[in-house]
Amino acid sequence: MTTIKDVAKAAGVSSATVSRIINNKGEASPETIARVKRIIKELNYKPNAIAKSLSKRHSDLIALLIPTLNNPFFPELVKEIESAANESGYNIYLCNSDDKRSKVKYYLDSMVDHYVSGAIINSLHVDKEDLQMLEERGIKTITIDRANFEHPYSAVTVDHQLGAEHAVTHLIEEGGCRKIVFISGPKIEKSAKDRLRGFNHAIESTHHPIETFTVYGDFEMESGYEQIRVLLQKGVHFDGIFSSNDAMAIGAIRACHEAGVKIPEDIKIIGYDNVSFSSYTAPPLSTIDQQKREIGKVAVNELVRLIQGQNESPKHHQLKPKLITRNSTTGGSEDV
Repeated sequence: MTTIKDVAKAAGVSSATVSRIINNKGEASPETIARVKRIIKELNYKPNAIAKSLSKRHSDLIALLIPTLNNPFFPELVKEIESAANESGYNIYLCNSDDKRSKVKYYLDSMVDHYVSGAIINSLHVDKEDLQMLEERGIKTITIDRANFEHPYSAVTVDHQLGAEHAVTHLIEEGGCRKIVFISGPKIEKSAKDRLRGFNHAIESTHHPIETFTVYGDFEMESGYEQIRVLLQKGVHFDGIFSSNDAMAIGAIRACHEAGVKIPEDIKIIGYDNVSFSSYTAPPLSTIDQQKREIGKVAVNELVRLIQGQNESPKHHQLKPKLITRNSTTGGSEDV
């Protein structure tokens, strides 16, 4: 592998001179600059990105802190954010915290060490002081959804209460459901709380008499499967399920299949997230689309605006979710 010392030796200059020319610092004659650039091309020298970051005190890296890769929503969100970042000339430094504070702390320190220009934060284990620390070190920040606290920095949120209301209203009005199970996410998670609030509001707003059952999962398939399996084994009768995410809904579908319960004839099911494989379940899953692509674009565009100093006042962006109806509730397929 060609090093900066190889370039310097071939050009008859010092490594420091090569570094200054690479970083457009001048301080060399036009002839020397042209010679060094020619040799860089001939030797196919690739400057070390971290070394350049150290010299500039910033980089083309945007850190993306996510809670998990087990929930299929997050890999799809990462893909959309990375695509938007690449279009703006930035690369993504992916930080998967596995929902552990120890890993969050490690990655926060690593962001500083790598001189990232900005950070997109989606974690329950980041607090206001963490954001303040990054900002004080020149790292612009924006949170997505999972921040359980108010802060003065930029944020992108989805109106999850509205999304839940869409889902439950659909089960009641179009599905005719009168006994509905809500598979909630963790009690401490803000978006789960918002969806529970929307669930309750939809129930309170209808003129139909509705019986409800609320159980709690962890946003992974196994928890949705287990919660519905237990209810069915206990002989609890219900005709509708609203799951806080698609992963738990898919687990619920399996539990129903194993119990000989037909979907949507016996029980109608709707999820939340619109992950790619939700349209390939049997039957295809009705769901709420969080607008992952829009989240990615808005988060990156807002962060780039802050990084480039284009009016540095933080902004809060709220997106509206969208109801997607498929065979698990309607026997048909359409977007609403």
